Amino acid sequence: MSDDIIKDKKLWVPPRVYGVCIWIMPDGRPLSDGDGVLSAEGFVNDEKVEKRVAEAAKYWTGSEEGHVSWVQGARKITPGERDDQMERMINGLVADPYEDLFDGLSRPV
Repeated sequence: MSDDIIKDKKLWVPPRVYGVCIWIMPDGRPLSDGDGVLSAEGFVNDEKVEKRVAEAAKYWTGSEEGHVSWVQGARKITPGERDDQMERMINGLVADPYEDLFDGLSRPV
């Protein structure tokens, strides 16, 4: 996945500091158990987060094949938060009330 384009949707997403790290299988799909995707939140390209995701993926798949990828600007949410975000979006507001907060974050030195 490119840093600023979600390829399948041809959707431009500006670079963000914060995001969700996922494991991509050799077939190009995220590692999933059917209920969710193996993922961890953190600062984009944080090696510690990438290492945790890679270790978990290798444990669950029993294979070294695959790689980490970042979904910039994303965060994990509960089903309740998803409903709230849908309501905000329908009302013409920014769906995620934390978006501005995360945009203001800077990577720790």
